[in-house]
Amino acid sequence: MAHVASWKKDIVDEIVADIKQYPVIAVVDMHGIPAPQVQSMRAGIRQHAKIKMTKNNLMFLALEEAAADKPGVDKLKTSVSGQCAIVTTDLNPFKLFSKLKSTMTPAPAKAGELAPHDIVVPAGPTPFGPGPIIGDLQKLGLPAAIDAGKIAIKKETVVVKAGEPISAPLAAMLPK
Repeated sequence: MAHVASWKKDIVDEIVADIKQYPVIAVVDMHGIPAPQVQSMRAGIRQHAKIKMTKNNLMFLALEEAAADKPGVDKLKTSVSGQCAIVTTDLNPFKLFSKLKSTMTPAPAKAGELAPHDIVVPAGPTPFGPGPIIGDLQKLGLPAAIDAGKIAIKKETVVVKAGEPISAPLAAMLPK
């Protein structure tokens, strides 16, 4: 039999204990959520819930082990894929969802991410003075020109439609 690291056993034991302690267990997709946002989510629900992220195999083991005391909890294994977390709570599922939704904070778009909605750059002046950035804006398809000593976007423009991937140059420019 292969040696299993003690930290892995500890994590599985901790998840099993949480599943036994709390009446509501959820598997939450955490893909694409940066660490600072995860920390603010944890802080926002700390009084009522625990969020545990670990390797999927350890989650599978914990769910199987916890099924001995809570029959049916192992059915959550079908929801464990990619980057996810197990959330255990004393809140009802609807309040948990509402609480998690309220902890959401905006994060800058990353290259390759799919746009959640149309990304629109409004018409109007930018904080940039004349310079090479005007070429970068135009390469992104934005009608940029110099107006009153500042670069201005001449027309409201959709730079990415909902569901399309965000390009690396656009991801770099959007925060600006």
